[in-house]
Amino acid sequence: MKAIITGNNGAVAPYVNRELKSKNIEVTVWNRELVGINNEEEVYRFIEETNPDIFFHIATGPIEWLEYIARATKKLGIKLVFTSTVSVFSEDKTGPYKPDSSPDTVSSYGVYKILCEKLMKQIYPEAYILRLGWQIGSETGSNNMFDFLCRSQRDNSYIEASSQWYPSCSFLEETAETIVDLALNHKFDTYLLNSNRSYSFYDIVQYLKRLHRQDWKVIETNALVRDDRMFDNRVTLKPLDFS
Repeated sequence: MKAIITGNNGAVAPYVNRELKSKNIEVTVWNRELVGINNEEEVYRFIEETNPDIFFHIATGPIEWLEYIARATKKLGIKLVFTSTVSVFSEDKTGPYKPDSSPDTVSSYGVYKILCEKLMKQIYPEAYILRLGWQIGSETGSNNMFDFLCRSQRDNSYIEASSQWYPSCSFLEETAETIVDLALNHKFDTYLLNSNRSYSFYDIVQYLKRLHRQDWKVIETNALVRDDRMFDNRVTLKPLDFS
């Protein structure tokens, strides 16, 4: 089995890449320096020549790139997996969210992802859409929660964490396992991926402080009062457990 993956310089894709290889799936990484994203013929030719069984589109890029990928994979009969985000839900409302919850954000990133989802459903209705929460890594240098906390401590000498905010989040390794499992073993649909069942952001920050033995100064606040958790009974993602 073969796969193409985009976004390998980001937070999630490298973990998906490793998970695929652990299952003896041959992975081709889309290198934008070698393969353009603005020419539909070039996109189609690369996908056709690589001839993957599954295409994982994890990168952020022009919506036209996704359009070209969706058309090509649909025509060639290649399974397409697209990673979206919990940010499709409005910051002015509160969850928890379920598979039938309607995306309604006005934030630029969330609107971009909503447009991508709509485009996918229009061009390739059989594609997989996976909405991810905030990813928890163990290193700095990428867009993950641990990196954010380290930067907050460095820049401010403290971290503010609301005990009234319940975010959707999961560890990168477990997210990658679930993404691959859904693509290989489940029917196409829109899925919600979240490991957080009951913890506030403050709880999570305190746990990561202990886990990584960080000398963080964590200040509990109630500045953000919201529930951003996503629940999807079809997804087997290991719950966070700090006990």
